[in-house]
Amino acid sequence: MTTSAYARAEAETAPVLAEYIETHPFIACILEGTLTKPVYAAYLRETYHLVTQTPYFLSAAASHSDREWLQDWFLDLARDERHHNRLCVRDLEKLGIAPDEYLGIIPGLGTWTMVGQNHYLARAANPIGIIGFAAATEGLGATLAPKAAEAMRQYEFAKDALSFLKVHSTEDQEHIEVVRKGFDRCAESSEAYTVMVAAWKYTLRAYAQLFTDALERGGSDRAATAPRVG
Repeated sequence: MTTSAYARAEAETAPVLAEYIETHPFIACILEGTLTKPVYAAYLRETYHLVTQTPYFLSAAASHSDREWLQDWFLDLARDERHHNRLCVRDLEKLGIAPDEYLGIIPGLGTWTMVGQNHYLARAANPIGIIGFAAATEGLGATLAPKAAEAMRQYEFAKDALSFLKVHSTEDQEHIEVVRKGFDRCAESSEAYTVMVAAWKYTLRAYAQLFTDALERGGSDRAATAPRVG
């Protein structure tokens, strides 16, 4: 039986997933019951900045793709990813945090890296690489989000502030199949396979940094005095 390109890439990226994500202290603190409200709020803020940009770089990727099916692929995913930032805002409000001022703080290195990477891929490099980003993030949503959402039930402060995790634990089950098919279709080119796998690996490392940013910024008063957007 022939192994699909996606399956080969999944095996190739598995060591990065294991080293940077699965053993990350942020995941451990959620599962072990030591997560604090400031750290969870910081995670939502970092996520807000990422998902706010996601429809834009997906749409840009569509406009810079020369194949009609790929244009449609990016636009369909962009449509599905719209307004997910509103889920983060809702969850922050349920935590008792005024989002206008709180979200004015610029994102940390993890989010900054992913947003910059994907706008670069969409406009200046190879839009197909964004499929690697999607493989990483939708994969995390499909595998980690359900576990995290379940573990978050133990936190009284978060019981009404789980809309983002709940939505992604469901939607990403469907999205990962869409990503799998897009990846395999594009991987006919060795150049495309290489850039998708590179983006997949870099995204996992950047997402681990997002977790670190949430721990550090949520656990420190410095977050309140960080530089602001605009």
